[in-house]
Amino acid sequence: MLRRGPHSASLSVGLGVAALLLWQACGSERYHTVMGAAESGLGSLTLADDYRHQRHLQQVLLEEPAFAGLTLTAYVIMDHGYVVGHVRSPEQAEAVYQVASKVEGLRSINAFLPIKRTADVIGAVTSDETLKSEVQAALARTPGVVDSRVHVEVLDHRAILLGVVSGTEEKTLAEDAAASTIGVKRIISWLLLPETDYLAIRSQVF
Repeated sequence: MLRRGPHSASLSVGLGVAALLLWQACGSERYHTVMGAAESGLGSLTLADDYRHQRHLQQVLLEEPAFAGLTLTAYVIMDHGYVVGHVRSPEQAEAVYQVASKVEGLRSINAFLPIKRTADVIGAVTSDETLKSEVQAALARTPGVVDSRVHVEVLDHRAILLGVVSGTEEKTLAEDAAASTIGVKRIISWLLLPETDYLAIRSQVF
């Protein structure tokens, strides 16, 4: 994993595959996640700013000719950017990371970009979708976790958790629920806690 400074960044590349379809994020599902974040103390102005940056990040990735045919999903939470999706090679993963890291207004970039093998395409898609539903169900039935605050992505049986939770206890509960789901090989937790100083600064900026 790769990181860069206060404007930090990380890049995870897995072994794996071939061609994919570019997918524009589902607005309603993202909005659901954003509204869940609001329950964690994020103000409406911060959420609006995140949504604007998210749309910009997604658009930059969509318009890059070198990424034609890829499935890439962008998120922005408290000005932290995240990119998740399959790529064709380590070089392409690095290129996606470099393009995303140049988007202005983001405090950090994290990316999980596994390379998917052609032979696994058909089976993996169905399996990952099923596993995603199972992780979401596990979160929903876990006391102390508000599942609307946690967005789930699953790639190659790796569960990625994104969102803003109320505190360390809820974060740990969510991570444990995902990790204990049968079929999950490991979890990547990008769950954030509300940052009082940051939120105070954002409220003054607007």
